[in-house]
Amino acid sequence: MRVKVATLAVATLLSATACAGAVDANRAAPDDNLVLVTNQPNASFDPPLMRIGPQALYWQAVYDTLLHTDVRGEPQPGMASSWSYNESKLDLTLTLRQDITFSDGTAFDAAAVKTNFDHFKATPGPNGSMTSAVKSVEVTGPYQVVIHLERLDPGLLTNLSSALGAMASPAAIALGNLAVAPTGSGPYTLQAGASSTERKVYQRNSAYIDPAAYPFDKLEVQYFADVNPVLNQLKTGQVDAAMVRAGVTEDLEANGINLISNSSEWAGMLLLDRAGVSVPALGDVRVRQALNYAFDREYISSVTEGNPAPTAQIFNVDSIAYDPALDNYYRYDVEKAKSLLAEAGYGNGFTLPLPDLSAILGPAFNSTVNQALNAIGVTVEWQRASPTNMTADIAAGKIPVTLFQLAANTPWQVITTSVAPNAGFNPLRSQTPELNALIDQVRTAADPAASTAAYRAVNRYVVENAWFVPLFRPAKFFALTPGITTEYQMTGSVPDLSRFQPVKK
Repeated sequence: MRVKVATLAVATLLSATACAGAVDANRAAPDDNLVLVTNQPNASFDPPLMRIGPQALYWQAVYDTLLHTDVRGEPQPGMASSWSYNESKLDLTLTLRQDITFSDGTAFDAAAVKTNFDHFKATPGPNGSMTSAVKSVEVTGPYQVVIHLERLDPGLLTNLSSALGAMASPAAIALGNLAVAPTGSGPYTLQAGASSTERKVYQRNSAYIDPAAYPFDKLEVQYFADVNPVLNQLKTGQVDAAMVRAGVTEDLEANGINLISNSSEWAGMLLLDRAGVSVPALGDVRVRQALNYAFDREYISSVTEGNPAPTAQIFNVDSIAYDPALDNYYRYDVEKAKSLLAEAGYGNGFTLPLPDLSAILGPAFNSTVNQALNAIGVTVEWQRASPTNMTADIAAGKIPVTLFQLAANTPWQVITTSVAPNAGFNPLRSQTPELNALIDQVRTAADPAASTAAYRAVNRYVVENAWFVPLFRPAKFFALTPGITTEYQMTGSVPDLSRFQPVKK
């Protein structure tokens, strides 16, 4: 009997679909309190330690950023009113707004930007790749800075609209408690006394420079590892928007809940120990390739909620890096997998430790993985794991291999979060001269055709050398109660907080 298994619980969004259905007469009408539900607790409010993706909703409430992005991912003015590169594109000049004040009363100026950049570079964290090309920040006027780069950085403008561009009060940075006491210039201020790990509560920041962009006076971002308790709250309007699984969408639609979805993520195995430090077998590319051949992606898709598209590559189908030929690069082949293991000296198999994430995936997924790997002689050793600590444990280099799900937005973001030597999801700093050279070609591509070719070369290298075991692209869903709307932007795996708006009547 086939049992549907849940996909990893990290949701992303793309297009809204209005769904008619029976509307609960007891549903609360939209009010001045926006309540959002995500499936990840907040890791930190300290910018270099903050997480992007679903956790961005927590910190976008308290921090404004140097640049913003529109839904196409194009940079827009933020705390910087204008910007320009020099001819070499190694110097980026930012002209700053002069009417911004941090919530502690400190004025925002060029010196504050330099303080934030220096703090970001000096603090190891999951977003370290965002400053890997930054040589220094020079104050060239009270409201002007120049960011000097050591090498070209195609993602710099995007990063200035993300964690790197989140500006904290220099006074708060000096105190050293930003992780729990954020002090920014964003649309809201955190109400620490009313907040907990599971629930962050915010009040409108009356000094925010663009209050119309955030029409709600109060904001709550709640964390639920299991979405089931949220379903009734969505139906009654106690929650305005929440990440949900494919398996609950029909029920929500029948109750008049709108859904938006996309498939810009990939799910599978992160083979992080590519040097074979703690799992020697993973240091051999033939073993990593064998693991790829072991999985029947078509079957796994058929028994997974939402029947996601199978894939063997980590880049988004809408990305210029995407190569259709690579989706079937590792066709299911048990004998091929066994042969590769034998060539690598593991003809009798080996033991592969995997964190047990059955609490969110369900036991059926563990069974599927067991069957696939046992068939080629690999024994899975399931290890106790905390889903809420997984990202932090990965970043700390504690986990050699794991099932996981990652966003695949812009191709440069994929490289800087998962592939580059200092990427957050490359904690053991895997690299080769060949791959580094290919990444450099991406940086220096002179035109769109050269850029496409360079990105696809990186993609092919990662697939051929089996850095990951991608299995499928899950369709993820975000549920919205009537009266609330949002839209997805190309540079994020969730809509920016500013995109949650009341439906115009």
